[in-house]
Amino acid sequence: MEEELINSTLRFNGKLIKVTVDEVKTPEGSIATREVVVHKGAVAVLPMVDNKVLLVKQYRHPVKEILWEIPAGVFKEGETPEECAIRELREEIGLSPLNLVKLGEIFVSPGYSTEKIYLFYADKFIPSPLPKDKDEFIELGEFAMDSFREMIEEGKIKDSKTLSAYCLYLLKR
Repeated sequence: MEEELINSTLRFNGKLIKVTVDEVKTPEGSIATREVVVHKGAVAVLPMVDNKVLLVKQYRHPVKEILWEIPAGVFKEGETPEECAIRELREEIGLSPLNLVKLGEIFVSPGYSTEKIYLFYADKFIPSPLPKDKDEFIELGEFAMDSFREMIEEGKIKDSKTLSAYCLYLLKR
């Protein structure tokens, strides 16, 4: 079932992603082209304080919508998933987790992207804010679990990492 890489051509090299056009040999021997978005990887954390889910609201330019999401971010050079998760929580919600439980890993869209997101859960924190990213404009919201579930049922939560983290959290409770 695996494909053999024959050639890879870099078409775009940006700050967040690279794009390659790959030529592969399929299992039956034919040649095919695959367009690949190469991503550094990311983390996302489902934070809960006093049985309330903490979400951040932000405008997402690619989809032209304002979304409620769990705190998340891209790896910096040399960071482990745990280090990245702690940094992102400190930047986005001003809290450092005392417990960080790995829920799992997801591929965002494996048909064309290498992006893998490591999902975590935390429910014990100490205040420990870091400066927010200069190009990130977010609003913090706290939602009782019932309200959060209603938002999901009503289609108000559209972000896949948030939905995935919640599903994994329910399975591991």
